[in-house]
Amino acid sequence: MTRCATLCALGGAIAFVLLGLLHSVSTLTLVRFAVVGAALAAAAVIDLREHRIPNRIVVPAAAVCAVLADPGTLRHSFAALALVAVLLVLALAQPAALGMGDIKAALLIALALGAAAVPALVIGLGLAAATGAALMLRHGRSALATALPLAPFLAAGAALALAIA
Repeated sequence: MTRCATLCALGGAIAFVLLGLLHSVSTLTLVRFAVVGAALAAAAVIDLREHRIPNRIVVPAAAVCAVLADPGTLRHSFAALALVAVLLVLALAQPAALGMGDIKAALLIALALGAAAVPALVIGLGLAAATGAALMLRHGRSALATALPLAPFLAAGAALALAIA
């Protein structure tokens, strides 16, 4: 990872831990929030620069979050996992629309945030859709050729969902 991505990962971890502290979550949940915050921040920076989300960041983070999740978190994750499955079908049907890195980032959110995962994914996808609509209004049909990196929107959606939870 570059120095910028590393610093952003640190900032993401701190931000998500602070959001967890606002809601007085358990220590285990704070660790999970630190992992997801760091991974999403680093993935967002890399996705903005390179239009890809590295497996070496999101896959280990998703595995750690799954291991650290308590049964209540996993129970609340089922709806988010169903949403990830829908995104996977869309990605397989339209590979230009969603990449597999986007799906893995959504899976990370689903495993890490429990009850806040569905709102996080919906907010993130909504932010991306709103940005796409704004680009369409500004540039017309030529905006359809613009590829938006999804990780920054998913990271923002996760942060917003935790803030309002």
